[in-house]
Amino acid sequence: MAYVPTVRVRVPRSQEAPHIGSLTIDGWTIPCTVGTGGLVQASLKREGDKRTPIGAFPLRYGLYDATVLPDFARDLSFPFVPLSDDMIWEEEGAHYNRLVFSEDGERSDERLNRPRDERLFDVIVPIGFNDAMPEIGRGSALFIHAARANMTGTAGCIGVPSEKIPDLVRRLRPGMVIDIGYEETENRLPKSDDGPLEIVRFAGTERGPKLIVIGAVHGNEPCGPLSILRAIADCRSGRLSIRRGEVTFVPVANLKAYRQRTREGDRNLNRDLRDKTIPEDYEDKVGNRICALLRENDVLLDIHSFRGEGEPFIFAGPLDNAGEVEPFRFAKQEGQFAARLGTSIVIHGWLDVYGRFLKERARLGHPNRAISEGVGTTEYMRYSGGYGVTLECGSHDDPAAAEIGYAAIVNALAHLGLIDALAPAIAMKTAIQIVDVLLCEAEGDRLEGSWKTGDSVSAGQVIARRANGEKLVAPSAGYIIFPNANAIPGDGLCYFGVPSPRIF
Repeated sequence: MAYVPTVRVRVPRSQEAPHIGSLTIDGWTIPCTVGTGGLVQASLKREGDKRTPIGAFPLRYGLYDATVLPDFARDLSFPFVPLSDDMIWEEEGAHYNRLVFSEDGERSDERLNRPRDERLFDVIVPIGFNDAMPEIGRGSALFIHAARANMTGTAGCIGVPSEKIPDLVRRLRPGMVIDIGYEETENRLPKSDDGPLEIVRFAGTERGPKLIVIGAVHGNEPCGPLSILRAIADCRSGRLSIRRGEVTFVPVANLKAYRQRTREGDRNLNRDLRDKTIPEDYEDKVGNRICALLRENDVLLDIHSFRGEGEPFIFAGPLDNAGEVEPFRFAKQEGQFAARLGTSIVIHGWLDVYGRFLKERARLGHPNRAISEGVGTTEYMRYSGGYGVTLECGSHDDPAAAEIGYAAIVNALAHLGLIDALAPAIAMKTAIQIVDVLLCEAEGDRLEGSWKTGDSVSAGQVIARRANGEKLVAPSAGYIIFPNANAIPGDGLCYFGVPSPRIF
């Protein structure tokens, strides 16, 4: 998936002119204007309030006046079409907040028929606010357009200096969103590492399942917070409308690690997750809160990313069983959920093989761990009577990872029936069951090749070599899972998977 930058609009919280801000695309920053009354929470936006809604909204296309701009660029990536005299942007009536075409060719709507001497609407880009399911009175006709020369406030649109419009349109890309909000200042965040856990919940008016979506369990994985904050903004704006059940969003589960931009604060939050009567570290404290939240919900989507390159994938749980390690009875429901989140690869079989890994470590004389060290958010969710999956969106630093996370959230809401939307199609093409693990036994043990999770191997193919030259080969046709090129003695070199018999 190609990287699509975001149009970022930020306004200082404290200033004499609440309508002055900045617009940034990939490091290119220019001044801009917003509504005369400043910003407003999207759910509180009302027609005529001269305020600009906070949130992330789609930019789908642009319009330009060909009579004024006959030489308007034709080689743009972003789609632009000429304005015509029969175009009207409805601000009332049955087609509220819609571009419609008048039958008599009369353009009466003032939003598209400004006096030519102002030249504010020669180029406009509609902002996708309150347009998926428009609610009359919630706000209409919001555009990016040229600002007045004196940079006065708008009626709610985003104004850009007219001389910057040509540069702006060349930087727009298909699929872009505009992210509107306040500037975040350092002193707004508490200095301590044990700041509050932000939890945002939306409840429908009808009965339905309870979904929890969690991000930044590991602090160096930004795609979770980015995708979750976008979904929250869409819920607040009405673009995503929760009709049934509940969705609980936790954008940043591990605040300490997130502020440090490290995988963990004091330890790995996604290992040995359980209630701790006497917390010994930061992750224990956070874990107690996370466990309580998981017990309150039915379904979990935990959003992660990984080091290196590779295809996004879903990590699911075991088949139904009554065993001692991870008894489970919702494999069918979890499988259907996993198959529809948008990734083509689904992997399962973690905890059983992790137990085998611990036994191998003990055999080699390494300090052993408890099997509970393999328990993270999804394992605890299953223990609590629900089900859940881990979504690995791609590489940590890939901007497209947040897009994958956001798409999975929307698919999850649709699949569970929390929103009115078509049921998502099955995206899964490959199901893999982890069946074995190769350990690094001595310094010099190494992988043979540059593997990525999901890479296929044939029977007898060399996977790794021992320090003494011994070849480790694939016992059958299968897949490489979690390769570790930096393994030290006692670590896993990689896990090995085979085509899964599981039906998703």
